[in-house]
Amino acid sequence: MNFPGAAATLCVVALALVSTATLAAGLNGTADIDDAIDAAIARYHLPGIAVGVIEGGEIVHVRTAGELVAGEGAPVTRRTLFKVASNTKSMTTALLARLVDQGKLRWDDPVVRHLPGFRMHDPWVTRELQVRDLLIHNSGLRAGAGDLMLWPEPNAYTRADVLRGLAYLKPVHSFRSRYDYDNLLYIVAGEVAAAAGGAPYDALLRREVFEPLDMARCQVGAWDRDAIGDVAQPHMRAAGRNVAIRRDERALRATTMDAAGGVRCSLDDMLSWMRYWLAPAAAVGSPYLSSEQRAALWAPHTPMPVSQRMRDWNATNFYAYGYGWRLQDIDGQMSVSHTGTLAGMYSIVHLLPARRAGFVILMNGEADEARTVLNQVLVKRWTTAGVRARSDPSIDANGSGRALAPRDDVARYAAAIAAEVADPARASAPETPARTVAAPDAIGASLGTYHDPWFGEATICARNGVVHFAARKSPLLSGVVMRLGERLLVDWTDPTVDTEAWLEFGAATKAAPATLRMAKVDPEADFSADYEDLAFTRLRGCDSDARTPAEAGLVDIASRVPDIDLDIRYARSDNFLGVPVEGYEAPRCFLKAPVADALARVERALRNDGLRLRVFDCYRPVRAVRHFVAWAEDAAEQRTKSQHYPNVDKHALMPDYISPSSGHSRGATLDLTLLRCPRGGDACEPLDMGTPFDFFDPAAHTDSAAVTGAQGANRRLLRNAMERYGFRNYPLEWWHYGWQPEPTPDTAYDVPVR
Repeated sequence: MNFPGAAATLCVVALALVSTATLAAGLNGTADIDDAIDAAIARYHLPGIAVGVIEGGEIVHVRTAGELVAGEGAPVTRRTLFKVASNTKSMTTALLARLVDQGKLRWDDPVVRHLPGFRMHDPWVTRELQVRDLLIHNSGLRAGAGDLMLWPEPNAYTRADVLRGLAYLKPVHSFRSRYDYDNLLYIVAGEVAAAAGGAPYDALLRREVFEPLDMARCQVGAWDRDAIGDVAQPHMRAAGRNVAIRRDERALRATTMDAAGGVRCSLDDMLSWMRYWLAPAAAVGSPYLSSEQRAALWAPHTPMPVSQRMRDWNATNFYAYGYGWRLQDIDGQMSVSHTGTLAGMYSIVHLLPARRAGFVILMNGEADEARTVLNQVLVKRWTTAGVRARSDPSIDANGSGRALAPRDDVARYAAAIAAEVADPARASAPETPARTVAAPDAIGASLGTYHDPWFGEATICARNGVVHFAARKSPLLSGVVMRLGERLLVDWTDPTVDTEAWLEFGAATKAAPATLRMAKVDPEADFSADYEDLAFTRLRGCDSDARTPAEAGLVDIASRVPDIDLDIRYARSDNFLGVPVEGYEAPRCFLKAPVADALARVERALRNDGLRLRVFDCYRPVRAVRHFVAWAEDAAEQRTKSQHYPNVDKHALMPDYISPSSGHSRGATLDLTLLRCPRGGDACEPLDMGTPFDFFDPAAHTDSAAVTGAQGANRRLLRNAMERYGFRNYPLEWWHYGWQPEPTPDTAYDVPVR
């Protein structure tokens, strides 16, 4: 599926170069451009397209065709906004270059200088990774690593999720050793810009890029679709026609991927953008970037592989990545370009600096091949005939370099691509028509809720006899589990998610829980379907669909001990989150019935000794656990640090103190302390346990030597009282007890406490 920069093969498509097929009559006419566009529209059934051409630093041709939404009549215009996807990256690097010129950062600054909480998987890489490394795809991560936090949209991942998740993405190559395209580090680059520039990324981009370069209609961040107007929608082909997909709501929010691929611009905007790069003095009048920074952006930083197609079509010898630009020679001439790809939106910006020429193509349909072909036909307009490779499809049979008619060029490049696809040596996806719906009994103990440290939770659970995969934070990643021979795969429900995934379960051992790995069924599919970087472990069984405490088998402790002392802080704001916790709508204590009965026995025994229990928490809804995890992953939220974790870095709270799976959600765990009631129950005072409740620190460990003898004796008093009736302490938290054996050890509940 599609994401900014899409698959590695699109590096070929970018073909940011100059080539040969110069028109016999020179560069004076532009009718041939329209002929090529018309041929592409007809062949690929494009719903909408906008093309602009610059020669000699001036706009010489503009063409728009089609509709914003197929069948609705509103035409594509020069003002129509298209998603430019990964063409955003060059805008992000221009913003950074402005900040470098202003002295607010340096390309060789360590990223941690601007983002102290930044972490990669390897501590050495964390320390050494510079701002420049965020931009040139040399991190050692797999291509598209972590893109499932960005695609498919909409989803619930945030930039904080991306920053946190990078620490869990394991490299597959050594740092700075090779090129592999990534999007996540561009999001980090946007956050570096915000930190250095003193304003949010979207505000900086408008101020430092859109405004000075006269890109007046470009949008990023939050905006109103109807107030701006003239917005193209993405399409896919279905049943022989173009169908709009993932249509915009009126109120558009800032996206997680803004700095990597979130900008929308019109054709006129993109022509203004190109004119700056091709004819800066004419475009802005005064220097926008220093010559040093212009050179830095277009300097080759990471070598890229040259494909056979690039050699055959363009005689390419050199290919590299600059700061947000791809650099290449075509038929001996230098070209600078980039592609942009999102589901149903394709673009390319292609510049030939020596000729002060170039073009932009914006399309709102399934246009991967259309972009390849049209880009190739147009770029050949500026190349020199004598040096082309003989296998270029636009050369006649005698290799004379005669320029073909544009329609013929479109047809011949399309035929060349078809021949590549049909090549028997080409890797292809396995045939899967014999699949059948997987039976729940056949999956058995592998059913359950799984957790990956960067992707979060996913469930593989049966509903009405059908096993479904569902990702909690990415709702479009939901589908039916199918069996193909001995293997399992997910057939995604949403038709726009077309990269299916194999599922491979690993059995639990005494030392480790069950595991789940995933991989693309089609190994050549878009790398943004980053299944291979997922490493799930099983948290628990499938969450119960109970809707009330009674359906979940939960009882109110007040039914066993009417006057029990409750201090349920998660229903208030005086807790480590600093806000009421999701799912706590009332200060009540629910437990599984046998657990409640056991706790009542503890209370009765303690009262004989002038003691009582004070309960802080009992059953905890799954949604509350998720709230805890989200808080722990938000490195910027530090309001309660001094009260609850003064000596521990927040990123270290998981999993020892905060876990994505909790016995509280099974109704068999609770948090509590002891009260002494010297006058038969009146004027009770809590015993001194050495630390407060929810104090995340080694001093809170039950057997910590950091507390006094009296405080340690009080902890032992509580533990002895609880253990006598089947409760077991969690050693890192003196207040935390679980009842053994749990009544439903494999089932968690999400019934709100109300």
